[in-house]
Amino acid sequence: MLLDVSQIPKVALDRMNRVHEEEINLLNQLFEAIDQGKDINEIERLFKAFVEDVKKHFSSEQEMMEQFNFFAYPMHRGEHDMVLGQLTNLEKKWEKEKNPELIKAYIENEFLPWLMNHIQTMDTVTAHFLSHFIRD
Repeated sequence: MLLDVSQIPKVALDRMNRVHEEEINLLNQLFEAIDQGKDINEIERLFKAFVEDVKKHFSSEQEMMEQFNFFAYPMHRGEHDMVLGQLTNLEKKWEKEKNPELIKAYIENEFLPWLMNHIQTMDTVTAHFLSHFIRD
């Protein structure tokens, strides 16, 4: 396991916490499949599911930020766009090389550290702001 969901910082909106937990669960499945040397097709299936989940996660947050005119939307969106660009590049490399170690290195060294920092900073502020408008 890469990260236990109990280690994810909590924010003021339960719906965002649930999305983060689901994402970490998918990330753990993908990481474990790579770590255990599972079939390339299984790794690819989990990788695609992870990328789609990240896109859905970001889109959902961005819709809420736009709906309630979140003051730091451009900066928050910029972080999402940066990660989506990284994932697009990783997908291209995957298509060429089918090297699970590329995905593993990205998850461990880039995505997970970024996500933990992003939740503690951007998502914490965003959730606090949105909690004044959204009850969940």
